[in-house]
Amino acid sequence: MAQEQPAAEEHQSESSPEQIEKLFPVVGIGASAGGLQALNELFENLPPDLGMAYVIVQHLSPSHDSILPELLAAKTKMPVKQVKNGLKINPDEVYVIPPNTFISIVDSKLKLSERIKTDGIHHSIDYFLNSLAPVYQTKAIAVILSGSGSDGTIGIQAVKTHGGITFAQDETATFSSMPKTASDSGYTDFVLPCKRIAEELASIAKLPSGILSLNEIVEANMGELRKIQSLLHAKKGVDFGYYKQNTVNRRIMRRMALNKFNTLPEYVKFLREHTHELDLLYKDLLINVTSFFRDPNVYDALGKKILPALFKNRKENDTIRIWTPACANGEEAYSVAICLFEFLQEKAIRTPIQIFGTDLNEAAIAKARSGVYNKGAMGNVSPERLKKYFIKTDGHYQIIKPIRDVCIFATHNLLKDPPFSRMDLISCQNVLIYIESNPQKKILQAFHYSLKPTGYLLLGKSETIGSSTELFAQLDKELKIYSRKATPPGTDVFDFSFHPGHMPANPAHDKIDAVRLSDIDLEKETDRLLLSRYVPASVVVNSDLQILRFHGATSNYLQPSSGRASLHLLKMVKDELVFELKGLINRATKEGEAVKKDGVPLLQNGTDKMITIEVVPLKSPTKDSYFLILFREAEAVASNGGGKTETTLKRADKDDRIRKLEQQINEAREYMKTMSEEFEATREELQSSNEEVLSSNEELQSMNEELETSKEELQSTNEELITINEELQQRNTELKEAGNFARNIVDTINEPLLVLNDEMRIRSANNAFYKLFKTNIDRTEGNYLFELENGQWNLPELKEKLLQIIQKGKSFENCEITNSFPAIGEKTLLFNAMRMDREDKKAYVLLVIQDMTEKARAQRDLREREERFRLLLQNAFDITTVYSQDGNIMYQSEALEKTLGYPVKETLNKNIFELGIVHPDDMKRNKELMNEALNNPGKNIKGQLRLQHKNGGYKTMDVIFRNLLNNDNIKGIIGNYQDVTNNIEV
Repeated sequence: MAQEQPAAEEHQSESSPEQIEKLFPVVGIGASAGGLQALNELFENLPPDLGMAYVIVQHLSPSHDSILPELLAAKTKMPVKQVKNGLKINPDEVYVIPPNTFISIVDSKLKLSERIKTDGIHHSIDYFLNSLAPVYQTKAIAVILSGSGSDGTIGIQAVKTHGGITFAQDETATFSSMPKTASDSGYTDFVLPCKRIAEELASIAKLPSGILSLNEIVEANMGELRKIQSLLHAKKGVDFGYYKQNTVNRRIMRRMALNKFNTLPEYVKFLREHTHELDLLYKDLLINVTSFFRDPNVYDALGKKILPALFKNRKENDTIRIWTPACANGEEAYSVAICLFEFLQEKAIRTPIQIFGTDLNEAAIAKARSGVYNKGAMGNVSPERLKKYFIKTDGHYQIIKPIRDVCIFATHNLLKDPPFSRMDLISCQNVLIYIESNPQKKILQAFHYSLKPTGYLLLGKSETIGSSTELFAQLDKELKIYSRKATPPGTDVFDFSFHPGHMPANPAHDKIDAVRLSDIDLEKETDRLLLSRYVPASVVVNSDLQILRFHGATSNYLQPSSGRASLHLLKMVKDELVFELKGLINRATKEGEAVKKDGVPLLQNGTDKMITIEVVPLKSPTKDSYFLILFREAEAVASNGGGKTETTLKRADKDDRIRKLEQQINEAREYMKTMSEEFEATREELQSSNEEVLSSNEELQSMNEELETSKEELQSTNEELITINEELQQRNTELKEAGNFARNIVDTINEPLLVLNDEMRIRSANNAFYKLFKTNIDRTEGNYLFELENGQWNLPELKEKLLQIIQKGKSFENCEITNSFPAIGEKTLLFNAMRMDREDKKAYVLLVIQDMTEKARAQRDLREREERFRLLLQNAFDITTVYSQDGNIMYQSEALEKTLGYPVKETLNKNIFELGIVHPDDMKRNKELMNEALNNPGKNIKGQLRLQHKNGGYKTMDVIFRNLLNNDNIKGIIGNYQDVTNNIEV
């Protein structure tokens, strides 16, 4: 807390406790990829009457209207609105960010602005939470749900720093990168699934105290708050009474709300019984809010102004020592180290480096020593520095070892432990703002003691050195960069007694130390008496004429002026001495040596006295100027009448008075003349400078207008490019998915596929091609098709057809070619090809190959069997007939004509029962036999019939019927007739 830095720049100033009491809680919800499912689950379980407002900040496409409000409206009874600029928020309402905007909250109204990118990303969630935190403070709640990236991590730091409550979704997130980065940062109070987050929000809203009534509880429970600080002091050794009490009380109230306590006495009892909660409270009070290169202007000035000054005329073996007190997780120390490495990289300097990083928080120091940070901490690190000074490991970034080696980290309490010494630079940014004014002054005195005479002090932009102007001089009006001032010789500005660590620890030495202290006190008392009684009244002033020390009795010459208290010499010295004193100081400054003036009149207690004023320049080891101003009363001259009359004496006094007045007038005229000449020279210089400034201002104004115009144009162009880039990325993703989809489909097809370019070179092939032809991608892709595998694909018919596709755009189908391939033997292939035109007017050819080898072989075998069967039937003596189910003749063997004299064609497609060949008395028998065959498929049915010869006679025939209607090749009833006429006659 007191020794750490805020998370990010606030959009507006903090609200007062009275203003916060009038506000209702606002929940900022950040979501990205997979966020819709998480939001649905959250609002399905969230009661609609908690008295909170909900602002949803989701990463949306800039070119598409969002339907998120309509989708969420179905999940909650609360009104769901898409934000319009200036929309006032109300409790129990849900607000959704529109596409392509940033959103912030000002005066309870939601303000829209154009999106901007930092580190190449739109941090819209961080932007909103950083605006919410300082205004709503203890009534701000942050929730980070599913999403990719690290947006939201810096925002929850700001919310927790100002006393708010933070949530992150657990491993149930569809995309865990965003909530995990937030939880890994250590700034989340709860890591839960969406349903539990809704339950916790409901529980917090029902508390009558906690985040809902901070100011009243503090006023009514000051004793309990002091008890809590005593418990912390007893266990941790840290007195939080030195810290800003508003911040301390805010953090205590926050922990009380998180633990669901309604009163502070209940929470104090809980702290006494649970030391773990005391540890968590201590951790909250020391929340580490920091970042790399937080204020770029400061680090730019460090490299361009401070480091060159520190290394000027520096001996090579003179170690440069830098201290970053309250370094938190080490980001500030490492940022200074990186700037130092960048400064030294182009210079042949081998100066040893020591950078000390200290902090109260032991856990923060442990993290700083490891030098490992998550992606969210890299927001202010440029890509060049990220690549050069960090190593990516397990999704995190670690500082390279050479930088870690020069950084030394240790626990240290600025308000208790002794400071470091002989420092060239102290960087203590945004620490003093958390500490009360008196401890601040002690810390600045410690810094003054720690720095070398040529050392520098860096403070945060919200901090100043306050009243310690005698210790430090500001070098830059915009940046808080100070140089160490030298104090007058023998003057100590740092009291070691403030640090308990310097008190004697060994009782055996107490007596000796007491004697030494007594001797020292006696010497100091003696010096004090001598200075007060015998040393002339004098003061030591610096170049600004601020009084640093008083010596002797100065009340006769100096007196406080009315109005605001001041130690300025010319405001404290009596009016009649101002003119003379100013002239002497100017002379001493110009001549560089002591100057004195006697007989300066001064009215004391109604009596005119003459005094002597002397101004002595003091030598200093630094460039600062100091002066010793001495005041002495003029020695009285003994009065001696010497026989002179009273008239003569009066005339002599008068002449002496006139002579002195004339001398003063002449000196005044000379001084006025000098002042006039200096004024005229200064006026001319100022006039010349003014003209130069005016001219430069006009040029700068013109340049500024041009830069503003260019900036606006670049911003507009950049925004358009961002939108186009996002669309292209989306299209590229879709195209990649489509390509992968098509590739997977092609690879699962059993038929070989080739894609050829217009030169007949193979662009790609599928797995089936490589498998069938026993080849691989290296021997295939990019090769000329007709030269593939020693020209085995040089098939004239295929070549001609493919060339016609390219030249005339004609596709072809079912081109069957038989060819012998050395690796796989003879194959019969069926080729189909089509032309695929492209926008660049070049064409691809898709060639589909079907292996017909087995099919061709089977067809050939079938034809051979059919031919053998046909020859068998032609030469057989028995008649073979194939009937349909109804008795129609579908096939008749040639033996019919030999046996019965009927040509085959006269009987085909005619019904056996209508043809008249069967004897009328056997017609019934014929039907019975065929019906029996129909009822017994595959079984031979035998019988005897008489068939008429064409010449009129009948022949007796043995017949066999067999039902083969279900046979794929025959599909009919086979009738086999054998002539047995001669056998019967015999």
